[in-house]
Amino acid sequence: MKELKATKIIQCDATYIDLGDLAESVRPLGKMSKNVVACGIDFINRHMDMSPDKTIMQYTLTCKIWDGDFHHKILRKHFAAHGDFKLTMKKCVLFPMFQELAPQDPHDKCGHHYAICLDLKNQRFEVLDSMRSEADADLTMHAEYFINNLKETWTHHYEHSKVQIRHFPIEYVATTKQGNQHDCGFHMLEYLAKWEGRRVP
Repeated sequence: MKELKATKIIQCDATYIDLGDLAESVRPLGKMSKNVVACGIDFINRHMDMSPDKTIMQYTLTCKIWDGDFHHKILRKHFAAHGDFKLTMKKCVLFPMFQELAPQDPHDKCGHHYAICLDLKNQRFEVLDSMRSEADADLTMHAEYFINNLKETWTHHYEHSKVQIRHFPIEYVATTKQGNQHDCGFHMLEYLAKWEGRRVP
């Protein structure tokens, strides 16, 4: 049974999904893994009709920004000064977020998916969470830490650009809340696919 669960069934750019991952993501009360989300993002980027003004980043890039690894080659590629990856030309850049809710407990692997949008058109950061609001201190601390590092990343790569984001305020968008504790991954993929800074999926 263990070998069956480890069977690789979907390969995507960033990672792969094994049978156990997929089964856990779709079973009742199951949790969506970061690998499944990463492959979902690949699918959205490749197969959905998205505006060319919108970019969805992968978890690997979110993690490098979180770690403050501002000059990593992944960030240099995705914060390019020209071409398709020139973010100063975009209107909307979305980042998948994952927060461990009990990091001090090795037996509790629960975590929560949400999204952050860098809305360059409306000059603000938008936090999209299907379970929590601005009143949740864990959310605001987590989101604001990432946003501060994103501002630093932007400064490192676009220091001489007219488009600067350091002054952008943060808006916690009033989203429809999930009715359980385990569908946050699906909600986040909906945000990534459909959010354009003006409507809530």
